[in-house]
Amino acid sequence: MKNTIPKLRKETKVIKIHSDELNDDYAWIKQDNWQEVLQKPQVLNSEVLNYLNEENKFTDSQLEDQKTLKQTIFKELKGRIKDKDSSVPIKDGNFSYFMEYAEGSEYPCYKRSNLGKTDVIFDAQKRSIGQKFFNIASISHSHDHRYIAYNIDKNGSENYLLSVEDLVEGKIITKDIPDTTGEIVWDTNNQFIYYIGLDNNQRPNKIFQHKIGENYKKDILIFEEKDSAFFCSVSISQSKKYLLIRTADHQTSEYYTKDLSQINAPIKLFSKRVEKEEYEIDHREGHFYILTNYNECKNFKIMACEESHFSKEYWKDFILYKKNILILDFLILKKWIIYLQRFDGLNQIVIRNLDNDKEHTIHFDEKAYELDLSDQYEFDTDWIRFSFSSPITPKSIYDYNCKTKERVLKKTQEIPSGFDTNLYTCERFFCKSHDGAEVPITVFYKKDLKLDGSNPLLLYGYGSYGITIPDSFSTSRFSLIDRGFIYAIAHIRGGREKGQEWYEEGKLLKKKNTFLDFIACAEMLCKKKYTSKKKIIAQGGSAGGLLMGYISNERPDLFLGIIAQVPFVDICNTMLDEDLPLTVTEIPEWGDLKNNQEAFEYIRSYSPYDNVKKQEYPHMLITGGVTDPRVTYWEMTKWTAKIRDYKTDNNLLLLKMNMDAGHSGASGRYDYLNEIALDYIFCLKITSQ
Repeated sequence: MKNTIPKLRKETKVIKIHSDELNDDYAWIKQDNWQEVLQKPQVLNSEVLNYLNEENKFTDSQLEDQKTLKQTIFKELKGRIKDKDSSVPIKDGNFSYFMEYAEGSEYPCYKRSNLGKTDVIFDAQKRSIGQKFFNIASISHSHDHRYIAYNIDKNGSENYLLSVEDLVEGKIITKDIPDTTGEIVWDTNNQFIYYIGLDNNQRPNKIFQHKIGENYKKDILIFEEKDSAFFCSVSISQSKKYLLIRTADHQTSEYYTKDLSQINAPIKLFSKRVEKEEYEIDHREGHFYILTNYNECKNFKIMACEESHFSKEYWKDFILYKKNILILDFLILKKWIIYLQRFDGLNQIVIRNLDNDKEHTIHFDEKAYELDLSDQYEFDTDWIRFSFSSPITPKSIYDYNCKTKERVLKKTQEIPSGFDTNLYTCERFFCKSHDGAEVPITVFYKKDLKLDGSNPLLLYGYGSYGITIPDSFSTSRFSLIDRGFIYAIAHIRGGREKGQEWYEEGKLLKKKNTFLDFIACAEMLCKKKYTSKKKIIAQGGSAGGLLMGYISNERPDLFLGIIAQVPFVDICNTMLDEDLPLTVTEIPEWGDLKNNQEAFEYIRSYSPYDNVKKQEYPHMLITGGVTDPRVTYWEMTKWTAKIRDYKTDNNLLLLKMNMDAGHSGASGRYDYLNEIALDYIFCLKITSQ
């Protein structure tokens, strides 16, 4: 039984579309009760359940010879994490909030200090006892510090239960409001919270007001988004005066506000949605500040208007548009506006004094790094917090005084087993893609490594939704790097590494640029002797798994192995299934297959599941989560079965399905290391053959 390859039954389904047909031999494994399965995986069809268990056993059997190595790598990974650790406290008035990990704990204990006294407000480790999965989306305290509200996901489906506790009385006063997301906002009167409800297809489209102490069934629906393509989120302005309701898809946004200083204040539209126009807002001293791409400002600018006249005709430029600089985010304080921008592929923090309009910039001189603004509670302050790291520099957290420019190091990431940055080198250079586009590549490795083409290399890529893959520090990568691997990140189109146009050049009918950029990066790394063909292992997850699917079909000659994590590979069937949570809102990213023949034909031409062919495939490790609402369990399962049916080689094809988790994998800080260790023993096994 050890080497018995699992076999999935075929039952062909045909979808007729645009005078064409999609044939799917494995569509049947998506069951009618799929929504229930996300909540209760034990109700999964027994035939499918047995098949997934067989796949997991097969994967374990094929990696049995790496069992000792996996244990070794797990210990290495764990040894780089500080066991007893705590976050840097965040100040809110007289209180400071933080979390601590006890020795050996998977989950943190949330605490706060006041006048020298420290109290536990939520012990996640204790609350998680008996749970196979336990994820806290958010924990939010009331403005008077008496209450906390929190969301918990107990199965990985991202369907959260919301509860409220009275810290003075030490009791839960509202328990398990169902079908919520991870966002909670407290009204300034401390009598209400606002939260987001999910519809029957798990789409966040409703904003509720809950009165503390009352039955949640009496909660008031204050806003509902009728367009299924638009998802809602909720926040509070930094000034604490306004509730901010955002509704958006991937290219258009719209805001509504509620004045929290007035109990019965109405919900007001800020600026009506206009297709392909995006904006974010915050409030200060009688004015709103707007980060927007309005008026063809693709890389965004910041505008401002009076709070009494906030429709678009009253908007005025505040931070002028610069075509070669992407503004990513901003923070507004009583005396300062702080914005995060990206110039030449690297982040900078710019601080402007709102009294005199003088600016100064925080930046670092490393070739590749990640620089981020941190959230904060306080508004009337000169202090902000930011974090810095690079691929070979552990994360540091700083407090910074905008007035005096004083920089205070609050914490540097500790690696208990030891780490010497001087043993490693990091480089960043550009690769010319198929159409001449210059694609950034970040590469890091041990200094004593000879660049003669003999080195195994892991190449990571994503390239979707405008998400930038950061040049940040990760302790886990060094278990490969210390064994002679080079680690590389391809900053391909579809992300925003080089601005908004970099994103737009990797979506819709230009999506193939994402894939061809990645292939060009792999070929460049061979040309520069970092590695060679058939020594590269490609890795990507979710939409990055789509990238993995494409290259496995089109360039199996280039890659030794592929790690596809929760891969979005059945794009045609998924984008035609409007019952799925994300399908309708994803149309601006991928295209409207149902109503646009050109979009259908283009997507079908690259869809990994629809382009599996008779050929040799690289070694492949494919992972998924049975409660994943984003990339459902049947996508990677069908893809694995189809490749098995077509491949002409004896290379490894392994599917590992987490039966107790969803899109992000295991929830515990140490449990998750087992998944990383699995990826790494796969890499080391195939490079040693």
